[in-house]
Order: sequence, then C-alpha cells, then structure tokens
Amino acid sequence: MAMPETLQTQRLVLRLLGPGDLDSVHALFSSAGHTIGDGPVSNRESTAQWLARRQMRYATQGLAWYGLWTADRTFVGNCGVFVGTRCGAEPEIGYEINFAYRGQGLAREAAAEVTHLVHEAGHEHLWATIQPSNLVSAHIVRSLGYQLVRSRADSEDSIDYYLSSATH
Repeated sequence: MAMPETLQTQRLVLRLLGPGDLDSVHALFSSAGHTIGDGPVSNRESTAQWLARRQMRYATQGLAWYGLWTADRTFVGNCGVFVGTRCGAEPEIGYEINFAYRGQGLAREAAAEVTHLVHEAGHEHLWATIQPSNLVSAHIVRSLGYQLVRSRADSEDSIDYYLSSATH
C-alpha cells in the first residue's frame, strides 16, 4: 500500500517532493547546517538526482519522501522513508530540518506521522540509523518508541540501529 502524497500535522503540511521542489531542497542541502550524508551539496544536479531517486522509490515501492512546509508555506525540511543498504529490505526513516527551524519539535512531529503511516501501509518494521554523536535524533526516535537494537562500526563512524515495530 502506498503512503499518501499529502498530509497534515498540527503545524506542518507534508507533501511528496518532486522536481518543482529542487530550489527549496537544494537550498537546504547546500546550507552550512546540512547534516545528512557527507555535508553540504554544492552541485544542483546531485540534489536533482536525490529527488529523482525518491520519486522512483515512491513509484515502485510506495515509500514517500515529504517536503515539510509551515502553514505560511515556508519550507522547513524533509522527512521520509527509503529502502537502502543498511537495513536490508526493510524501510528506514530519515529527516532534516533547516538549521533556522531546529529545536521547535518539527522533526519529531513529522517523524511521528511518517512512522505511523509506514506501519499503517503494512510495514511491520521501520529503522532509524543514527550516529551516536547525534543526540537530538536519538532522543527523537526514542520518544517515538524506537528501541536501540544494535550498534556497529561504519566506514567513518559507528551507527546505532533503532527499530520501530508496528506491534508495540
């Protein structure tokens, strides 16, 4: 079952990201506060490819990656799920909030809704992989009921694996 294209939380509108969102997403990805992956992305084509991969995953797997907008239509970040290499065939959640909007609970609000939707779409498990030094993200997923199940060394750092199960 595919996740919905658009939804709303108390303070956010979550909408499936597409090519028309390149400017907003690239501004986030190229900012000094960018925290996902290898850091700031200066190449717009890399951001466009990232968006295209998310669209393909939605078309083939029903897994959504949303842009996050406030009621006044300000783009504040993104949140979604994908099947990558770390968690086998099971989906993994990711999110990032623009540096200027961090500390307001927006990541938690979006991640709570996305976690619920993934389980509602029929996925029993949802993973979050977080570097141990990222205390804020660890706090967010633990507050949503994710459990730390293992840690392992990654190529550059260690990674903690948190699991959300639909049964709890």
